[in-house]
Amino acid sequence: MNNKHAFSERLKELQSWRNQLTAEIQQVSDTLREYQFIRAEDVLRLAKCKQAVAAERVTLIFIADIARGKSDLINAIVFSDSGRRFLPSGLGRTTRFVTELRFDRDIETSVRCLPIDTRESPRSFAELSQDSSMWHSIPFDADKPKSIATALATLSDTRLVSMADAVAWGLHNEGASKTARSIDPKSGDATLLEVPRWRYAIVNFPHPLLDSGLVILDTPGLATFLAEPELARNRLPKADAALLVLDVGETMTKRDAAAWRDYLGGKRIMRGPLFDNAEDSMIEAPRESPSTPPTQQARLVVLNKIDDLDIDTARPQAEANREMLLEIDRRVHETADLLRIDPISVVPISAKLGLVGKLANDKDKTLKSRIYHLERDIAANLPRDRQQALTEEISNVLSNALQAAQTTLDHARFETLEALSALVDVRAKNDKVMAAIIAKTTTKQERVVETLKELKSIKAMQTKLGDELAEVTNVASAKRDIERTKKAIVAGIVPATTLDAVTKYFVVTEEKLEAIESKIDEIRALFADVGQKLRGDFGLTNVRAFDVHPFPTQRFHTELAKAREAADAEFSKTSNLVLKRGGALAKQFDELVGDRVQHIFEIAQRETTSWVRGLYKAIERPLEEARTRLEHTVESIEKVKSAELDLAERIAELQGNLDVIKSKHSALAEARAQLESFVKSIAKPV
Repeated sequence: MNNKHAFSERLKELQSWRNQLTAEIQQVSDTLREYQFIRAEDVLRLAKCKQAVAAERVTLIFIADIARGKSDLINAIVFSDSGRRFLPSGLGRTTRFVTELRFDRDIETSVRCLPIDTRESPRSFAELSQDSSMWHSIPFDADKPKSIATALATLSDTRLVSMADAVAWGLHNEGASKTARSIDPKSGDATLLEVPRWRYAIVNFPHPLLDSGLVILDTPGLATFLAEPELARNRLPKADAALLVLDVGETMTKRDAAAWRDYLGGKRIMRGPLFDNAEDSMIEAPRESPSTPPTQQARLVVLNKIDDLDIDTARPQAEANREMLLEIDRRVHETADLLRIDPISVVPISAKLGLVGKLANDKDKTLKSRIYHLERDIAANLPRDRQQALTEEISNVLSNALQAAQTTLDHARFETLEALSALVDVRAKNDKVMAAIIAKTTTKQERVVETLKELKSIKAMQTKLGDELAEVTNVASAKRDIERTKKAIVAGIVPATTLDAVTKYFVVTEEKLEAIESKIDEIRALFADVGQKLRGDFGLTNVRAFDVHPFPTQRFHTELAKAREAADAEFSKTSNLVLKRGGALAKQFDELVGDRVQHIFEIAQRETTSWVRGLYKAIERPLEEARTRLEHTVESIEKVKSAELDLAERIAELQGNLDVIKSKHSALAEARAQLESFVKSIAKPV
């Protein structure tokens, strides 16, 4: 990796983390498979863990109006080591639509574009992005500059469309078309607007930084977020770093201030459109201070084009440099005051000078561009919280799989020791004692059989409680609540009606979550009583065979709280409630709240069903195994009694089984210790 990139170390850390965590997953998988403890559900979970690790990226999103030098900036900090410009820049050659730069080894080197007319589709962008038939692919040879340039020229493609099409696609306002042309009245007298040919592009390019996990999201103008609200709602909050690029020589616009205020100046929450009456409102956000809790995202304001500042060059060089520094400092503080942020978050640079300097290996120009300050600030502020959270989640999955295997071994060891003890007693005692042992074993066997019969009544109770739990987690019922609320919003005339409908919806949903928790507690209490009785009946006090594992529901409340927070942010805006019609508000409610809450109930229904089923199996399976082992014990004792089996050979066999169990237990313990050591090393502060 090229050491000239200040954030290359961060990407090295990402690669190292990905490789280490993948190796841990594979190690646990190999251990479980080698000792035949891997289950079908383990295979699925471990595969999902690997996919999650492989998909982890470091995403930088660049936000700027047109002609702010954003393409030069991306070329300078990412692609300058190639010795040439990568992204098209300059008048008429800039990217005209959202462009994602990344590298996936299993996809061909290409530019994949989503047509602009997909904006008429009722499908969400997320759905369209998964449909390969909707994308137009332009492959190129990464080793041939001409092939690359030809493919990347697509990023500047435009087309002429009617005003009706432009309105339908949300491109009739600024940020969409700067050129209009009238057709001859004799042939129709219409106005054509020049709009981007594509809606979204993904450039798959084998650059070392992109290969390490870097993803660049290039947005062509602030108005992009008006036309692509999903970009603002989903991609922007999840980016590791967000850079708002301004022109140091231009006055900050209200739209710039609104962009920072609505999406970058506060905490990361889901919002609606990026600009909400941006030209009519300039509400000040509170200035950041050392006591403000840090966000989980690097957020910087880039003041570009400092080389264009008007400085009297006739003065002595030292005086001119001093005046330049003073002027830059003044512009930095002026921008910080307008955005009410700390001046340290405002980075003055010259992307053009930095790009020229790096391409020519001119250290003087590179230093004057101050672009190294920006690279350093990006690297210093890139968050690691998501990787730490994913590490913890995956380590829990691996630990649970190892724990399940160790529990099975504990059962086998306990039963083997019991059988071995019985055989030793048989060999040491006379026939009378042996008969007593047989009677004791037979009695225990009969108790197991009777207990299995009694479990049928528990099965009926389990089915009843499972049906009741399925009823309170019913997804169809959740959908009806959502539709009922949407109808109430549509029917509402005044803003208070909408707020009341949303509030009632959250009250009803909270009650349903409480009902789910109550039913889970009832089920746990039932199986806890059964498990306690079985532990006492069979003397399994040292074996955690019938522990009722809890079913965590806090995550549902957390997700509901996020939905409520998103709803409060949108439906508390008077302008939003007054200007939007009921149908638009209902759709917004569906996107912000309905989809998320429905997903909560889908997860609750799926996982509680599996949980309830597993509770019964956790009781039935050990009893069945105990019955089988007791039958084998009785058979063994009878064979010893009739001289059909060499007692010493059987004892040696059981001792050999104990050695095998001990060996497996050591391997699992070693795997678990290695996992815990790895998690501790990842959790160290960096």
